[in-house]
Amino acid sequence: MVYTLVVAGLRTKMLLSAQMVSKTFKQDGLLGRSDSVKALDRVSFDLARGQSLGVVGESGSGKSTLLRTILKLTPHDSGTLTFDGMDIAEIRSADIRSYRRRVQPVFQDPYSTFNPRFSIGSSIALALEVNDIVPRSQAFGAASELLIDVGLSPNLANSLPHQLSGGQRQRASIARALAVGPELLLLDEPTSALDMSIQAQVLNLFKTLQEKHNFTIVFVTHDLALVSFMCDRIIVMKSGAIVEEGETKKVIADPQADYTRMLIAAVPEISDTTTP
Repeated sequence: MVYTLVVAGLRTKMLLSAQMVSKTFKQDGLLGRSDSVKALDRVSFDLARGQSLGVVGESGSGKSTLLRTILKLTPHDSGTLTFDGMDIAEIRSADIRSYRRRVQPVFQDPYSTFNPRFSIGSSIALALEVNDIVPRSQAFGAASELLIDVGLSPNLANSLPHQLSGGQRQRASIARALAVGPELLLLDEPTSALDMSIQAQVLNLFKTLQEKHNFTIVFVTHDLALVSFMCDRIIVMKSGAIVEEGETKKVIADPQADYTRMLIAAVPEISDTTTP
């Protein structure tokens, strides 16, 4: 159900809203039989500007399909998915560039963000040029400033992706996403390939940058501990459907679904007051 927040008499539209969104994939089975897999099953949620939403579940729960649907990479079969009041399914090719500027992903593997033959600074500068953020003559300098913003030395602007550590590459991919001034960041397991100390640094970076730039976050992960640290709200998915949703603190403290209780039990310790 689409709703609005009422703040001091003002009605605020949700930035992202899903109503009964479903997606079924068909695949060939044994003896030529066609099998169907329901990746999204009547998914509904609302997300206000500036909030962080955690999407949690095991592999095959539908998390990544939901993210790809929001990115307009995988079309949904039924239901309505809207961004800032626009039906995502109805966005045409002429408007895709603007939409992709407003909605940016950060993936688990930062290699997918960069051309291995281009320096980090050149890749970020290209994003600035293509989207008319700054003139070409200023783009590389602006890219260096973005690296500083995510805690990297501007000297790394001349480095190739393989010359950076995993944590540095992920920070650089965050800089690339922020270059175009997105309103919504889609984080797909952005720290799962990092060791624990670097993971904590990157998560704290997201929180600091969100406070600075006021973007909205959808954080897809299998790790409830990370969601308890990062997110205001949570949806728990199983077999394509949402089995529980609500404020993260309340869901963690008093889960209603057996599946949520199972996920929580699998985490040694969940704390929403400490750094992961």
